[in-house]
Amino acid sequence: MPRYFFSVHDGKDLPDSEGIELPSRNEAHRQAITTAGEMLREIDREFLGGDVWEMHVTDEAGKTVCRLRFSAEDCD
Repeated sequence: MPRYFFSVHDGKDLPDSEGIELPSRNEAHRQAITTAGEMLREIDREFLGGDVWEMHVTDEAGKTVCRLRFSAEDCD
C-alpha cells in the first residue's frame, strides 16, 4: 500500500516524516481534507490572522499529490 505524507506550513514548517499508508490517491485527497479541517478547528480564531495555511501532500517518491491552501481574515 502506498505511503503519503501530509506536511503543513502555517508560518512555520511542520514536515511529516512518517506519513500514512492509504490505498489510493483519492483516499489521500480525502484524508488531506479531513485532517486539514481538524487542524484548522483546533487553531480556531488564530486562523483569522490573514496568514496562509497550507498542507502539501506527497507520495513516497516526493511527487505532489495535492496542495490545500486556506486563509481567513477577521473583517470587523
